[in-house]
Amino acid sequence: MIISGIITGLIMGGILSLPVLGVAVVYGITGVPNFAIGLIGVIGGYTTWYFTSYSLPLAIFIGVAVCFPIGYLLQTVLLTPLSLKGADTTLFFIITVSLGFIFQGLIRVVFPKLSVSIALPRLGAITIGGVSADGVKFIALGVTVCTLILIRILEQHTKVGKQLQATSQNLKLANLLGINTKQVFGVAHGIGCSLAAVGGIFWGSLYSLDLTTGWNLGFIGFIIAVIGGIGNIWGGLISALIMGMVMSFAGYFLGGVWQSVILYVTVILVLIVRPRGILGSERSI
Repeated sequence: MIISGIITGLIMGGILSLPVLGVAVVYGITGVPNFAIGLIGVIGGYTTWYFTSYSLPLAIFIGVAVCFPIGYLLQTVLLTPLSLKGADTTLFFIITVSLGFIFQGLIRVVFPKLSVSIALPRLGAITIGGVSADGVKFIALGVTVCTLILIRILEQHTKVGKQLQATSQNLKLANLLGINTKQVFGVAHGIGCSLAAVGGIFWGSLYSLDLTTGWNLGFIGFIIAVIGGIGNIWGGLISALIMGMVMSFAGYFLGGVWQSVILYVTVILVLIVRPRGILGSERSI
């Protein structure tokens, strides 16, 4: 049972970590909380669903790609100018939540169905350690690992990645070095929204997408990101895996109805002991 719980927890944590990565990248680089990021990710999921009748790889590419300019423009046109004017977290909360409702309305207008499922290829059940799970869940875990590797490569071996690191670590110094930090913020937000789209696509394949999914993904993403250390990518991953384990074992020992209760009790306890998250954060929300 323990091995079964661990494997199930890893799978659940991997799925949960996808929206968390989007939150961590956006807030870690820009310092601006976007409470509409889940809705943007769901736009990517709906877009993928719409184009699956043409070509699944093309649909996934379009679904992920369409979220990048949304995040980029949102940051450069709206959020960065507000930040330069001294906007605080409360204002960003009001503005991004309002944007979330706008995105929700656009989904209702643009897409013909309000509840959709994305038909990714089914691999059948895969059994590891006596645990059987849909192959798509293992793919989601693998995509999470690959995403982390790609982020690491981006950070260490590309000019854009080094600019992202420099901007997040010392904004004033980055400006002195001639880095276009406004553009860097836009790129970071675009990447974060694309990561959220990946989460939305897998969520739409494993469960379904509707007008409330974006809020759920965004809320869960922020909670887990705060537990790991808001803006800390690796902290977000660790907290997602821990929360996956908590939900897995709560389901095994107490039943599924207790999963959410135990999850949020754990959130409160962790924040009491570690107010800045498991790995801490250089920023405060």
